[in-house]
Formats: sequence, C-alpha cells, structure tokens
Amino acid sequence: MSLAARFVGQATAREAAGLVVDMIRQKKMAGRALLLAGPPGTGKTAIALGISQELGSKVPFCPMVGSEVYSSEVKKTEVLMENFRRAIGLRIKENKEVYEGEVTELSPEETESVTGGYGKSISHVIIGLKTIKGTKQLKLDPTIYDALIKEKVAIGDVIYIEANSGAVKRVGRSDAFATEFDLEAEKYVPLPKGEVH
Repeated sequence: MSLAARFVGQATAREAAGLVVDMIRQKKMAGRALLLAGPPGTGKTAIALGISQELGSKVPFCPMVGSEVYSSEVKKTEVLMENFRRAIGLRIKENKEVYEGEVTELSPEETESVTGGYGKSISHVIIGLKTIKGTKQLKLDPTIYDALIKEKVAIGDVIYIEANSGAVKRVGRSDAFATEFDLEAEKYVPLPKGEVH
C-alpha cells in the first residue's frame, strides 16, 4: 500500500497533482481549469484540498457540491458563474492620497456671517497631525469640520483624511493615552510610521 502525505493509494493521481502544483507555481496554468473525474469516494476532493493547501492561502480555492448546482430558484449557469468569479480571486488596488496622524490641534476659524446677522460661520479649520517622522499643520475646508464632528474626533485621536474626497476616518485613540483610564472601550492604535502626507 503506497502512503505519502497522509494519502492512501492514488499514486498516479498524487503525482499528477504534484505536476499541476508545479505548473501553477511557474504560472503555466493561467486561464485554465483542472477537472478531477471519477467514481464517488476515490479521493477527488482530498486531492483538490491537498493542491489548495500546497499552493497556500493566496490562491483561491472554491469547493463545490453537485447539489449546489441543482436549484429551482437559481439557474445552473448562474451558480457556476458565481463560483468561477469567486475562484478568479480578483484584487483591486487603489492608490489614495491621504493625510494621517495623531490630532494635536483642532481649531475651527470663524468669520462674521455674510447674511449680516449675529451668527458666525466657519471659514476653515486648522488641524495639526503628528506621526513618528514629523508634524504638519493643515488648513482645511469647513465641510471637513462637519466630517470631523460626525466621526467624534478629539485631540489625541489617530485619523486619516482622504485628500481627493475629503473623507475622514477615525482609526482609534493614540496609544500614548492608553494609561489615562482603566475602564474604557477605546481602541488604542500606534502612531503612524511614515510622513503625514
């Protein structure tokens, strides 16, 4: 009885699976599929799982059962297409211009209201951001001040601001403030390593 990598029997199938793994690693299987056919209980799924574990988590593996395809609500082609999309494992990378750091200063600058009443309007907001590499003071649009209020940003919070859209995201509280209170449901994050911008 041949036994290798905890598989009993199927020596030729194991050898073929090893060749397939090598071809995938050499990027010679791009755009191609592998079909394992045979009677039930012969180890097709076991070999497929072995291939997926050998390739690692970066290569998508989508096991399917025949009963998934036969459904009265969803077409067979729809189920197959969904699984193929999942198996393609498309990753979208987007480069964003962001300002990030710990808030050291947050002061809205007010001007007299243009309507002439008693009210004042915010002309701009000055925000100071600090990272390990340095600090920067930004003069931002009043709409960003509304976003800062919505995110409940305070001095000592680590935030990032998207330069193009003006979206503000509060990452958490700076870990320099971690010893302030014992009972706090706050997420403490380290100071960003790079530049502010």
